[in-house]
Amino acid sequence: MTTTFQPFDVPGAQTVHGNAFPYGLKIHRPDGAASSDVPTVDDAVTAITSLAKSGRLSKLLRRHGAVLIHGIGHPSAETFARLVNAAERARGSHPFEQIGLAGKRTLVAENVWTANEGPSDRRFYQHNEYSRYTRFPSNIHFYCQTKAPHGGQTPIAHSALVYERLQEAVPDLVHEVHQRGLAMKMVFRAPGHEGRGNEFNWAGEHSFGQEFEAGDARDTQKAKVEAQVRRLTPTFRWLKDDTLELTQYIPGIRRAPASGRPVWFNGLVGRYGMTRDLGALEPPYLGRDGMTYLPCDYGDGTVIPAEYLQRLEEVVDGLEIDLCLEEGDLLLVDNFQVSHGRKPWTGDRRILVSMWANDQFSIEAF
Repeated sequence: MTTTFQPFDVPGAQTVHGNAFPYGLKIHRPDGAASSDVPTVDDAVTAITSLAKSGRLSKLLRRHGAVLIHGIGHPSAETFARLVNAAERARGSHPFEQIGLAGKRTLVAENVWTANEGPSDRRFYQHNEYSRYTRFPSNIHFYCQTKAPHGGQTPIAHSALVYERLQEAVPDLVHEVHQRGLAMKMVFRAPGHEGRGNEFNWAGEHSFGQEFEAGDARDTQKAKVEAQVRRLTPTFRWLKDDTLELTQYIPGIRRAPASGRPVWFNGLVGRYGMTRDLGALEPPYLGRDGMTYLPCDYGDGTVIPAEYLQRLEEVVDGLEIDLCLEEGDLLLVDNFQVSHGRKPWTGDRRILVSMWANDQFSIEAF
């Protein structure tokens, strides 16, 4: 009996430009199958490979921005790895190479990572993955291995809708970002000088320590770090205690290749919300976790007014869809069109991620 997918209505879904957001698919049990039967992982892999090879999965992602697949079962990192590797390779994608990771993730299966392992009481605000950077994946996919008993939703927002609402609510911010772009500043501490709760440094394997070898002296490490940093930006400097500060200049507004519509693509609200929550909005920009969070400015160095950032957060928060992923749920996301975040939780929760690049699609400045 062949396993297939059939559409379903995702609770809380929106209609964006005439399309359901997100689009829902669930496992279809063939005629004769018992209602309690759960397809094997092999069955699910075969079904998602067929969906991808046919071109339908890419079409759904382009049209809807996100696809939630429910009912696969067998929640584990290995299940997710088999599903996501089969789907993306059938679409002609390749794994995204991470550079500049500012957080903690653990590799748990082939091209599968834990989601950011920051404290469970910390909210992550909306951001397109790596959109504060000059390199970013075309897709990021989420998988629920363990659902939190309380909280832990995965909110998403449609970036074209965010852009449109910001034009109405904060037109001056949109105009200035369009004219000047953004300067996204980041600080990476040296090993041994990390903060508490979101520990990362420039030596991480997926930060800038990709080429480190055992026994490298500090000067050798720093030279290797600089080679990786230059893949992102030529604008960086070393501070005391071997702290690394870098600035990446990005347009902030881009045009989604799937629709041609402008999208808000910059991670600005994500940085603002977290920095405010950590008490780091004022000099010396030191958060309660002991990490430094420099403010992000317009591309010419002009300060972005605080009231613009406050309104930005209000608009984005109002467009979020809180997805309560069930164990085994697979959320496929077009990173160019859709941002994501994380709500706090209590108890055990384990969300996994996988990031991919597809050379058929590129996102240009608007």
